[in-house]
Amino acid sequence: MPKISTIHKSINRAANNAHVTSQDINTLKWVIFSDHHRGQRDGADDFLTCEKAYIKALNYYYENGYTLLLLGDVEEFWENPLTMVLQKYNNILELEKKFFNDGRLLRIWGNHDDVWRYKSTIAKHLNFIFPQIIAHEAINLKLVDDDKPVGEILFIHGHQGTLASERWAWLSKIFVKIFWRNLQRIFKFPLSTPSNSISLKSDHDHAMYEWAAAKQNSIIICGHTHQPVFMSHTHIDELMLTKKEIMMDDTMDRDLKNEKLEEIDKVIEGLQKDGVLYNTDLEHRKPCYFNSGCCSFSDGDITGLEIVENEIKLIKWNLHRNEAQLKKKNKLSSVINALD
Repeated sequence: MPKISTIHKSINRAANNAHVTSQDINTLKWVIFSDHHRGQRDGADDFLTCEKAYIKALNYYYENGYTLLLLGDVEEFWENPLTMVLQKYNNILELEKKFFNDGRLLRIWGNHDDVWRYKSTIAKHLNFIFPQIIAHEAINLKLVDDDKPVGEILFIHGHQGTLASERWAWLSKIFVKIFWRNLQRIFKFPLSTPSNSISLKSDHDHAMYEWAAAKQNSIIICGHTHQPVFMSHTHIDELMLTKKEIMMDDTMDRDLKNEKLEEIDKVIEGLQKDGVLYNTDLEHRKPCYFNSGCCSFSDGDITGLEIVENEIKLIKWNLHRNEAQLKKKNKLSSVINALD
């Protein structure tokens, strides 16, 4: 992991060149998904098991007037030929095209689909379905309330400044394409990204948080790690806070308290086995960092973020429900006010 200052330098570069747009905080209606890693519909395709849940989600958000923001690593080009991926997932592209035709589609490129940074590549391979589309490295959303500025959100994939994903990405691509893809096809391993590395994931979250915490009235929303984060807290962070509250509750029945603590410890143990760590000093963290999670979980679930009518929500879709499962929500203006 490079120094945090190196990552922050890369984020600053992207932020300074970001596409800027302004929206009223009370009428904003966006949904954010990232890290689909769409491949060739084979054993190395991490999106395949999530396709049905994603289709349900897209149909819902289109019918309800949301703008769709794709936050990078939508396609898996480190492993697969570009034209093959587009051909295999033409059905999904057609669904996303409905948003585009209504002026409700935004794209950010990540490290695994960084070919979209080049206008010539987009013109040759993507404009056939999304005419004149632009994929941005970052989007700076300026929030206003009755034309008065209230805060900003920087949307970025989140790989910026990292060794394997940006600075030495060419070497990572060779390894993934020649070696890792074949291992995935045979053994069906999930993609080797920071989401599967304890140290990379935790350090990455810390770097993103520190960048936003140093700004005034600024939020950063990323993907890349495949780990959902809401108001600077991961799922395991929330469990640790809940555990602390239960332990300090002197009014709770002792047997009930022990039962609840045991349940939480089992969940925490499972998450730690999956390489999920929790942050320290949880009570004093600014709610400035959010992560959409991914659309390539091995169980077929997908996570994302909704920003709708002055609320920000962490949601999950799965194969068995026809609506999103709400995991966390808060008033967006309250989140921004807490950043002072």
